[in-house]
Amino acid sequence: MEEQIKNLALQLHGAKQKKQEIERHIKSVERKLLDQKEVSQLLLPLNNEGGERTQDGITVEIKREHVWDQFLLDELLESMPRESWPSFVAQVTNYKVDMRGFTAWAMAHPDEAGRWHACHSIKLGKERVKSIDPDKLNQPEEEV
Repeated sequence: MEEQIKNLALQLHGAKQKKQEIERHIKSVERKLLDQKEVSQLLLPLNNEGGERTQDGITVEIKREHVWDQFLLDELLESMPRESWPSFVAQVTNYKVDMRGFTAWAMAHPDEAGRWHACHSIKLGKERVKSIDPDKLNQPEEEV
């Protein structure tokens, strides 16, 4: 094998190892930051609904994923003719619901929306530090 290929392969291997070390270190430091009292207080209002909050240059977030109970949706949709299904529903292997379309429809049809809300829940992701603004971190307390 040519020496240049060996060198490149070794460089790639070393870089991947360093990347893994850096990723482990990032996770560790992020966890320590999230465990700090002030940062965990910032996360408290997000624990039920997800979202993001920023304070003193640190933005934290808990991602959310809308989850639709496929069994309940199936029962609901089977009870109506396919041509009368709302436009925000598409049948694939699972039912997919367009949240923007559903929200607009639910606002316009509050009496019918309750049955649909029963099929919906939100799955929250892991908490994480979304961004850090070093300029804000370096400002004196009274300027923030």
